[in-house]
Amino acid sequence: MRKIIILNWVLKIFIGLLILAIPINECLRYNMSSEEITIIYKESIFGNLCPYIMLLRIVVLILTIHNIQKGLQAFIKEGVFNFKSSERFKRSGYLLLLLSVSGIIIRLLGMSQTPKDQILSDIIMYLLLLAIGIGLLAFSDVIKKGNIIETENNLTI
Repeated sequence: MRKIIILNWVLKIFIGLLILAIPINECLRYNMSSEEITIIYKESIFGNLCPYIMLLRIVVLILTIHNIQKGLQAFIKEGVFNFKSSERFKRSGYLLLLLSVSGIIIRLLGMSQTPKDQILSDIIMYLLLLAIGIGLLAFSDVIKKGNIIETENNLTI
């Protein structure tokens, strides 16, 4: 249980850092001239919308990590087999699937603009996120079935 508590705090700190990164990124972009912004995003497939898409993906990542953290918090408060954790991990799994599939699509659409070795490493990273998302969905099912077994066991006693 101690490791879960430590992981819970690490995720809280990571969420805080990601939330701090958003205004810092916006301040840095705000201080750039429109010509600099145009030059930076000229080659991008989304053009000037690129920072907003990145912001949306960061928000999805924050929501994913927040749900994992809340699932761990439910572990600490209510024990391992509980419905809240199952639902939080399921939601996190779906958000990670969304994040990884969107990342793969964006990377494949922009293939002509980036080096091939970077494309390969990015796709491997997104496939790893996809595997983690599927793992969270499976873990959610295990917790849900464990909750059902635990409930039946308590009723039998």
